Amino acid sequence: MDSEAVREGLAVAAARLATRGLVIGTGGNLSVRDGDRVFTTPSGADLAQVTADQMVVTDLDGTVIEDTDHKPTSELLLHLEIYRSTDAAAVVHAHPIASIAVANLVDELPAVHYTAALLGGAVRVAPHEIFGTQALTDAVAAALAERTAALMRNHGSVAYGESLATACERIELVEWQAEIYLRTAAVGPGATLTQEQLVQVAVAAAERGYSPLRRK
Repeated sequence: MDSEAVREGLAVAAARLATRGLVIGTGGNLSVRDGDRVFTTPSGADLAQVTADQMVVTDLDGTVIEDTDHKPTSELLLHLEIYRSTDAAAVVHAHPIASIAVANLVDELPAVHYTAALLGGAVRVAPHEIFGTQALTDAVAAALAERTAALMRNHGSVAYGESLATACERIELVEWQAEIYLRTAAVGPGATLTQEQLVQVAVAAAERGYSPLRRK
C-alpha cells in the first residue's frame, strides 16, 4: 500500500466516526495493517481533527519504526492481538453511546436484525478491564472468537474487517443494532434471531450476491 494513502485514509475514517457521533474527544482509535507494518492513530488524538502526518507506524510487536513525535494509540496491544489472531486488515475502536449502554446492561447484544450475520452473530460483551492492558486485550480477544465485532463493558466497541471501510461499517452496524435493542427493551421482550437463522441468512445472501453494506 501507499503509505500516504493509508495515513490519509485513517484521518478520513477517524473524522467519519467523530462526525457520526461514535466517539467524543480523544476517545477511540483506528489502525490499518500493511504487511508487517501497522499504522495507528496517535495516543490522545481528537479523532475529529487528527491529520495524516500524525499517524504512527509500528511493527507487529509494537515497536515504532518510523520517526515521529507522537505515540501509538493506548490500545495498541488490542489492535496487534486482533491482527495476530484474525485475518483483519483494519481495526476500529469507538465509544458509541448505545453500544456502551447495551454493554452495561447485558452480556451479549442479541441478533435483533438479520444483519447480525455480518458480525458473526450476537455480539459478546467483554468484561471491564483497564484500557491499554493485557487483561483488556485478552478479554476482547475472547469475545471476538468467531465474530468480527465485540462490546466492552463500561468502555465501548471494537470491530475489524478486510478494509478500513468495512471495519467502520461494522462498528456502525453494532451501534445501530444496539439502538434497536434499547428501543425494543424499553417496551418489552423483543424477538431475536438464532444462530441457525443467521446462518440461513448468510447462505441466502451468498447465493444472491447480496450485502446490505457498501462494497468496495
